[in-house]
Parts: sequence; C-alpha cells; structure tokens
Amino acid sequence: MTKRARQQGELEAAILDVLWSADAPMTSLQVQDALNVAQGSDLALTTVLTVLSRLMDKGLVSRQPGEGRSNLFAAATSREQHTASVMLELVAGAQNPALAFSHFASGLSPEVLKQLRKSLGE
Repeated sequence: MTKRARQQGELEAAILDVLWSADAPMTSLQVQDALNVAQGSDLALTTVLTVLSRLMDKGLVSRQPGEGRSNLFAAATSREQHTASVMLELVAGAQNPALAFSHFASGLSPEVLKQLRKSLGE
C-alpha cells in the first residue's frame, strides 16, 4: 500500500469516526472543524469534501440537502455494522474462512466470547 493510499484510508476512517460520534448529520464545515480539533491539523475544506465524496461512492456516507446550498452528511451505517462488514469481507477472502474465523475467535476475551455465543443463540 502506498503512503498516499494509507493516508487516504486514515482520513476516511477519521471522517467516519466524526460522523459516527455526531448526534445529527453534519455539514462539511462541521466535519472539517471536528477533524481539525481532533487531529490538531488544518485540513482544507476541499480535502474534506473530496473524502466525503469518495465515502459516498463507497456507500459509507449519505448526503441530504441542508439549509440554503449546504449539504448534510451522515454515516450510512453504524460503526458496528461497518465493522461487521469489514470482518465478513476479510473472512470471506481467506483461503480457509473457517480457519481464519477460528484464529480470530481464539483472540477474543472470555467476556466477548460469552457475548458472541449469546448473540448466536447458544
């Protein structure tokens, strides 16, 4: 992975974190402000808009009209739904999905394993 791709992925993750933490959909300026405060950076609005656009293309962010010419952005799924989707993609892409999941499960704490068994109805 190139440094640029890694940085883009990190910025996408940071924007998703901002949107997941928000109580309501946010304007791009609100996202920019929250990112700059959280990261101690000075990201340009155009950068934030570009990343939001990419996240919309991936189906991870939704956009709706706001007041005037503004748009409101929100995460399309919850943090937990997104995490589950990523995990499913990784396990499905393994040569031996059952073994991959077995290794994953062996790293879970007893409490998390208990919660997993409960959610599976065991």
